[in-house]
Amino acid sequence: MITIRTKLLLYNMAIVFLLMSVTVFLAFNSNRTVTTYSTSFERFLILNEVSQLTNQSYELLNTYLTERDPVYLSEFEEYQAELITYQDQLDERIETDKNAILISNYTNMIESFLEECELTILSFKAGQIDRYSHHLSEASKVSQFIQETTLSLINSELTEYQLFFDQMNERNQANTWMVVFAVLSILFLSLILVLLFSRSVTKPISQLSEAAQEIAKGNFNIENVTIKTKDEIEMLARVFNQMRQSIQGLIHDMKEKSELDQLLKELELRTLQSQINPHFLFNTLNTISRTAYLEEAEQSVELIDSISALLRYNLGNLDKPVRLSDEVDIVKEYCFIQNTRFGDRVSIDLNIDEEALYIDLPSLTLQPLMENAFIHGIESLEEGAKLILTVKSLPSHVIIEVSDNGVGMTAETIRSIYDRAKNNQDLGQRASGRRNQGHSTGIGLVNVMRRVQLFFKEDGIIEIESEEKNGTTIRLSLPKKEKRGVVA
Repeated sequence: MITIRTKLLLYNMAIVFLLMSVTVFLAFNSNRTVTTYSTSFERFLILNEVSQLTNQSYELLNTYLTERDPVYLSEFEEYQAELITYQDQLDERIETDKNAILISNYTNMIESFLEECELTILSFKAGQIDRYSHHLSEASKVSQFIQETTLSLINSELTEYQLFFDQMNERNQANTWMVVFAVLSILFLSLILVLLFSRSVTKPISQLSEAAQEIAKGNFNIENVTIKTKDEIEMLARVFNQMRQSIQGLIHDMKEKSELDQLLKELELRTLQSQINPHFLFNTLNTISRTAYLEEAEQSVELIDSISALLRYNLGNLDKPVRLSDEVDIVKEYCFIQNTRFGDRVSIDLNIDEEALYIDLPSLTLQPLMENAFIHGIESLEEGAKLILTVKSLPSHVIIEVSDNGVGMTAETIRSIYDRAKNNQDLGQRASGRRNQGHSTGIGLVNVMRRVQLFFKEDGIIEIESEEKNGTTIRLSLPKKEKRGVVA
């Protein structure tokens, strides 16, 4: 649903976006113009500096030869170093496709000037008058060539600048017309948006007003008000239609009240029956147990007592946490039943650390894991089946491991279990919704994983280690400071 406030914001944002786009475009063009102008001006400065440094270097060299004062030589070397710096900038800042050859010659001239000056100084210091006079003359000629080439480059730059100036004037005129067009377009678009918005508000309100007047006259048999604005007005129309239909339905509901009361009584009766059935089952098991005791069938008595305890625990209040000691006790009852059933085919070991039995955890956590190991792991083995329950206490956690030497699982199956636990899809339920065959609780591994994660509010509490045909180990790492949450 797009609220009216959101529509207003979108309309305003559209206008602001257009204005900002025009502003950014103008700023970009202005910045580009300023950048081009600055670049051109820098080129003029570099050429002017090269020309002046060349003249000043030659004058200082000539003065040094005349006065023989080392101060002039030191100043000459400073100007020479600065000239080399500007020489390095020629290729990067001055050279273009049009003046590439000229800049190359210009750079070579500067290099020749610097060499002639250096040779002049060396010949002067060596007392070779003819040679330093020759080199000084050559340096003077090269300096003149540099001045002429500088003027030629400046003239070329001025020509390019004139073209740039003309283009800038044309661009400014185009920008002016574009701004005028953009302002007119924004005004036109704003007018259209205002008309559309006002129509989307006033028309559906008029429809609601007409329908309300019909209902005020007692006419409820009117068509539903159809509004598809996807905002609060559409929701108001939907609620209005529901209100009209609810008023119409009140009369019909009153006629069916007696039938509804009858259905409620039948529902209460079924609920009562569902409460009686477990008690009838427990009473029957107790009767069988007493009969077996009178007949001195002690093993049968123990087996029936274990079944009774198991069923009573499974039918208990599952939405409350229990102590780990309670879970271990019910697992012992379950293991007694399975030992009676399988005999020597199955070996069950319980390694319980008594210090770990005082933490809370969701009800029916251990028994489903043991059932899972029996049914899916070792039930198909004819002999040598082993099942181990280990509970040990660590400083911050209690570790629970259920291990078997059964058929194991593939890596794909383990990934599937983790994915279903993450997506809250219980592997213990078939697509039809039936309970797992063979499970006394109907609670699968994914169900246990999900409830334990919700109870402790942590992920990664349960780890599965398994290889196909090499058994399975399910490990629970339960924090001792529980963060209790939903357990059922």
